[in-house]
Amino acid sequence: MDSKGKCKAGTPKSTGNSAEVSAQPQQPGHEPKGPAGECESSLAQAQRELFRLNQELARQKATAENLGKELETFSYAVSHDLRAPLRHLIGFSNALLEDYGTALEPTAHSYLDCIVRAGRKMEGLVDALLALSRIGRQDMTPLNLDLSQMANSYAACIREGDPGRKVTFKIPERLTAHGDAVLLRTALEHLLENAWKFTAKKDSATIEVGSRKDGDEVVYFVRDDGAGFDMRFADRLFGPFQRMHRDEEFPGLGIGLAIVQRIINRHGGRIWAEAEVNGGATFYFTLGS
Repeated sequence: MDSKGKCKAGTPKSTGNSAEVSAQPQQPGHEPKGPAGECESSLAQAQRELFRLNQELARQKATAENLGKELETFSYAVSHDLRAPLRHLIGFSNALLEDYGTALEPTAHSYLDCIVRAGRKMEGLVDALLALSRIGRQDMTPLNLDLSQMANSYAACIREGDPGRKVTFKIPERLTAHGDAVLLRTALEHLLENAWKFTAKKDSATIEVGSRKDGDEVVYFVRDDGAGFDMRFADRLFGPFQRMHRDEEFPGLGIGLAIVQRIINRHGGRIWAEAEVNGGATFYFTLGS
């Protein structure tokens, strides 16, 4: 302002309020920059990435389900296709032994005996494969169950098969669970049969069934004080036909724990074991939510 109090040309008149500033015109095509704009941009990018990851996860899940179904179908078909030639192998070998056994030399007789034994073992493996493949296709009906009743029933059954053994079963009065009755009964029976088998060399044994709380999760267990196993090989414990002991020590096919794991997985749970050589084994499992 000059000495006469008039505003000079081109000089904006001050209002005395610093908050009132004339807005500068925005250039066309330019977005406003600042913290808000950057947040919106980051959020949009995160949403796009989340959408992409969800699509990829859905694709991988569909692929895994298809592979699982194909594997189950393959196992079922192979198992059925193996049955006929096995029956012929065993049947004709037995026929030779019955009809011409007296005319055969001892060595030939021994060979045929080996063929029959091997064929019957193969039959057992085929049956085990069929049992494993059925687990993945069996419909599930989740119910509130009493595992104590199932355990007591099977304990009485295996006692009848070998009444001379001294085995103490520790089973709580009521051990509840939620799941499919047929599948969980199968899993529990395999675990109890396992414990019964691997305590066979003890004069007196104890088999315990129970549960404990781990945070909000219930962890069930079957424990024995039998032969146990080396934890260095625990990673192969639940593989089909994997054995921790020689067949001469403890006969078996090595399929029971694979069946148990598949049942637990179908319930959304997990299974693991802790053991010590000659110090027993404990199998833990959960049943998801």
